[in-house]
Amino acid sequence: MTDGPYMIDLGTFDVVVVGGGLVGLATGLGMVEMGGRIALFDADDNSLRASRGNFGLVWSQSKGNRSQEYATWTRSSIRDWPALNDDLRALTGIETHYRSGTGLHLCLKEDEFAKRERMVERIAAYNLPGDDTRMIGREELLEIMPMIGPDVVGASVSSLDGDCHSLNLYQGLGMAYRRAGGEMIGSAPVRAIEPKADGYVVKTDGHRARAPKVLLAAGLGSGALASRLGFPTILRPQKGQILVTERTEPFLPVTTSNIRQTPEGSVLIGDTKEDTGFDDRSSASGVASLARRAVRSVPFMGRLRIVRSWGALRILTLDGDPVYDESPVHPGVYVATTHSGVTLAPAHRGPLAQWILNGQKPLEFKAFSARRFETQPQVGGVVQ
Repeated sequence: MTDGPYMIDLGTFDVVVVGGGLVGLATGLGMVEMGGRIALFDADDNSLRASRGNFGLVWSQSKGNRSQEYATWTRSSIRDWPALNDDLRALTGIETHYRSGTGLHLCLKEDEFAKRERMVERIAAYNLPGDDTRMIGREELLEIMPMIGPDVVGASVSSLDGDCHSLNLYQGLGMAYRRAGGEMIGSAPVRAIEPKADGYVVKTDGHRARAPKVLLAAGLGSGALASRLGFPTILRPQKGQILVTERTEPFLPVTTSNIRQTPEGSVLIGDTKEDTGFDDRSSASGVASLARRAVRSVPFMGRLRIVRSWGALRILTLDGDPVYDESPVHPGVYVATTHSGVTLAPAHRGPLAQWILNGQKPLEFKAFSARRFETQPQVGGVVQ
């Protein structure tokens, strides 16, 4: 990539962050708070922004199905969520509406219940401090959610789980990052990262910045950049659709993994898991399946009108667990990617930022290396 006549040179930074979603903003905020001089390039509004399409769960009970490290990492992040919530309120005045205490995953059939029970038992075997996830039958569930439908046979429940207003979190992280002194350039997708003797030059169509370290946190956009910088293929898209109802009086006493009521009164219904490549459009079949399951779970939902729907692409690694790694051939180039940008925001602001800026690598990161995909068998782009 050649420099055009109007290329703006932003100067030299400690770290350049590529990507202004939840992962990039939380990590960038942490590094600025630790004294780093940080520049962040964000793409335009036509990019595939998972940060604007997620369901808003702060969720632990299903994280760690494949590895104890992911379970530990998730639960330590959730313990820090109250502090992040308080800090964002103090720094920006923005309320994320974070709440926790009871999170449920409803099971509609006996085979769903049995599959969920096996997963909960695997994670429970880790004996993680404070993790109280367990299975409950229909009778105990009725005491928590008396409005469940007759098809609901039970649920998994955790006191760690809850939700937040994810768009407010997104806005709060961005505002906090800028107020803390971080440099942010919007509508500036990164076109090239060029190795130099003293680090790297990161270029967009109209800007360049230098730094000894670069963090790739651009969601699905990180894939092409990472492959040029020594990383194996690590990412795949997965579409999820969400329905939003009209506003109604509060009726859900807890948060469930597929139905949650916002502070404004509307209800979010999610979420499908569809392999459609990079097609994020809503589909009639997806909308219908979400609506059917919601009414079977909570019959009251059948009285509410759907006012809008959307589709968005999850940022999934090939096995679903996060990747936090440094390039084996370009020292100082890091990649951070996960589909749990909401839940893991405190961990990205804290330990991840500390590692990128100061070199203090969390123990869990041994399990999150991108190099695990070089040897594991894959079928259809998914690790088996």
